[in-house]
Amino acid sequence: MVILPKLRCPSCGRAMGPVEVKEVPPANTYDECLRRCPRCGVGATNAKNPAKVKYIQSDRPRDIPPEKPGPATD
Repeated sequence: MVILPKLRCPSCGRAMGPVEVKEVPPANTYDECLRRCPRCGVGATNAKNPAKVKYIQSDRPRDIPPEKPGPATD
């Protein structure tokens, strides 16, 4: 078994991982990343060495709450 170490999301600081897998597949897209932050739509490539990890942004739009209407201005 291979353990990919815990990383922090570069956007919000939440923990991603650690992840234990039999094989470490390459990750070129967000969906292929084993360590992800669904809140921010950021995935960490599957590099075992944290210094070699690259971050990938999801192509899917995030759930962003609508802005609250402000006072009407004329």
